[in-house]
Amino acid sequence: MAESAKEWGPGGPTVLWRMARGSGQRAHAVIDPRRRGAAVIWFVNDRPLGQRDFADWTSALRWSEQLQAQNWTAGWRPLPD
Repeated sequence: MAESAKEWGPGGPTVLWRMARGSGQRAHAVIDPRRRGAAVIWFVNDRPLGQRDFADWTSALRWSEQLQAQNWTAGWRPLPD
């Protein structure tokens, strides 16, 4: 990952969505502001699975929605806030 999830930007990350599947599997994604744009970091069972950096928030949010849709297709379902 380009920047470690431990190196959160100013203000820290914001959870975009949380999902669950099967017996106790959980996933969530966060957006973290960066000096230039934002990063989306996604987790499965609280372990970081990946990170993607974006030049702007719009692109980051759009990509996160696509990841959530892919998870839905694979059987993940949204968790209540």
